[in-house]
Amino acid sequence: MAESHLMHILEALEILHSHQEGAFAQRVMAACQHVFPETFNGFELWHLQDGSYEGEVNAPFEEATRAERMQRIAEVLPKDNPAFAHVVAGVREPLLLSDFITLRQLRLTEYYDLALKPLDIRHQVAVPILTGTHAGGVVFNKGGQSDFTAEEVAIIRQLGRHIVLAHQTAQALSAASSQQVQMQKTDHLNLRRAGLSRRESEVLLWIAEGKRDKEIALILGISYRTVTDHVRAILTKLGVETRTAAVAALLPR
Repeated sequence: MAESHLMHILEALEILHSHQEGAFAQRVMAACQHVFPETFNGFELWHLQDGSYEGEVNAPFEEATRAERMQRIAEVLPKDNPAFAHVVAGVREPLLLSDFITLRQLRLTEYYDLALKPLDIRHQVAVPILTGTHAGGVVFNKGGQSDFTAEEVAIIRQLGRHIVLAHQTAQALSAASSQQVQMQKTDHLNLRRAGLSRRESEVLLWIAEGKRDKEIALILGISYRTVTDHVRAILTKLGVETRTAAVAALLPR
C-alpha cells in the first residue's frame, strides 16, 4: 500500500473517532470521503425493536425531493437490496452487491430507481453494522465499468471495523447523556467525607449505574488506565475488595 494512501486512512480514522468533528453520521461520511473521494456514501441504521430509522448520505440529490426520497429508500432497501438480509443474519464482512445480484436485475428494483440511477451508480460495497439494538451499515457507491478491487475492499474492511467501534462509542455516550444530567446534580458530600476525590466520586457513581471501566473512560473523557487507577483508589480508601461492596458502602439502594 502506498504511503500516501496509508496516511489518508490514518487521517480518516482520526476524523471518525474525533467527537469534535461532529455527530457520528457526519464523521462517518467525512471519513469515507477522505479515503475514497470518488464514491458516494450512505449511512443507514434501523432499530430492531421499534423500526425507527436514521440515515445520512453525501449524494447530491435534489433538495426539494431529498427528504421524501430518503424516506422511500429506507422503506424499499430492506427488500430490494439482497445484501441487507446478510447484515441482519450477522455477516460482519464487507458485502459486494455484485455478489448477490446482477446489474440487470438491480435495474428492475425501486431501490435502483431511487438511490442509484440518479447518480449513475453501478457498484456498491456495504459495511455491516449490527448490534443488539440496530442493524444497517455504511455503503460505498461508484459508477464506471470496474467494480471495487480486492485492495479497495480490504481497505473498506479495515475502515468498517473502526466504524463499528465508533458506533458503539456513540451509542454508549448517547445512553449516558440523560444520566449525566442527573449525575451533575448529585450531592457528592458523603462521598467526599469518605475521602474520595471529586473524580473518584464520579467514577463510583457511574459504577453504581452499571457502567464498565471502558464506558466510564468514554463518558468522562479520560483514559481506561486512569479509570482503573481511580477504582483501585476507591477500594483502598473504603477498605473493600469489590466494586459492588464499594457501591453498597456509600450508595445504599
